[in-house]
Amino acid sequence: MNKVLFLVIFLFTGLHFTRAQDILCSDSLQLREKLSEIRNRDQGDRARIIKDLERKTPEEIKAAALELKISDKKNQLYIAALLDKCGWPKGLSAIDNHTIFLIIDHADTTYMARYFPMLKTQTELGVVSRNDFATLQDRIQLRSGKKQTYGTQTFKAGDVVTVWPVEDMENLDSRRKAAGLPSMQEYISLLNKTYKSEVLWDKEMTLDEAKEKMMRKK
Repeated sequence: MNKVLFLVIFLFTGLHFTRAQDILCSDSLQLREKLSEIRNRDQGDRARIIKDLERKTPEEIKAAALELKISDKKNQLYIAALLDKCGWPKGLSAIDNHTIFLIIDHADTTYMARYFPMLKTQTELGVVSRNDFATLQDRIQLRSGKKQTYGTQTFKAGDVVTVWPVEDMENLDSRRKAAGLPSMQEYISLLNKTYKSEVLWDKEMTLDEAKEKMMRKK
């Protein structure tokens, strides 16, 4: 049997879908334990893929990506059931609130947009960090083909990491500072170290040029 097909059957067989009635909104211990499990799965899966990327065959990489997609779906089902039934839970730790953000941030655009207003409210209340909110807003804008607000989003074409076009460039660093983000130049230096690759920030790049460049990488 094809390894990828086997993986699909295996993972879906073991995937238990969360029902809203199984979640006790007032059981903070249950919520914290579940969010810890979700965080470990989300971050662990990504760390393993990054670590093994260069050693895996194309088929193994494809299988790992599929496994990650199914794992993300499992996490998203729980968070959706939680938020739809309980709203944003009160009294969570900063890391638990960040976990909810991570699952939303790793979802598709429809899922992101669905919970963006709730995340915005929690940001205004000081529950969700301003830089998490900025990251999600930018990601939605990129996926919607719009200019981003805070300059957090990039894409890779070949060996070059490119910053997605940003609106109102003149006031960008002021917005970033208000969101708890470093200046754009500091951010680009950080990206250079993280990706170990050239980082291009073409302030004159249009949306059409960025979209064309992104499509060429596929």
